[in-house]
Amino acid sequence: MQKRGVSDQLFIYIFILVVIGLVFIFGIKQINNVRELNDKATYLEFKSEFVNAVDNVYNKNKGTRVTYSAQSSNKPIMLPNNVKRISFEMANGKVKVVPSDNSYESFAVNHLRTNLNYLENKNGLSFVLENEVEEGETVVLLKNA
Repeated sequence: MQKRGVSDQLFIYIFILVVIGLVFIFGIKQINNVRELNDKATYLEFKSEFVNAVDNVYNKNKGTRVTYSAQSSNKPIMLPNNVKRISFEMANGKVKVVPSDNSYESFAVNHLRTNLNYLENKNGLSFVLENEVEEGETVVLLKNA
């Protein structure tokens, strides 16, 4: 009778260890899923803020200049940490914004022009937007901050 109690107890300990292991594994998976979701939300917020910033400057007077940097009233626009830089390509008369991490979608921005190839993500994206008229068309120029 004594041996049976010890073997039953052993199975209970093994069962508890298995349950704790499974909870640990699923917990880590969920934490990683939440981090990925947070990064995607940060990127979507960046996309929305960037497009709104360009539209805002586009609708202002010629010569309007807005700076996004740590020293200005408009702080840098935040990006997920795994996006190290944002590149710019011309496509169909629009500037296409391409993140360095391929897991995020690129997007086109109306009325934007730039001579920059890329901007680095240094605790957010710092840049200057300026409203100008080129060849009779109002455009927003993107420059380094």
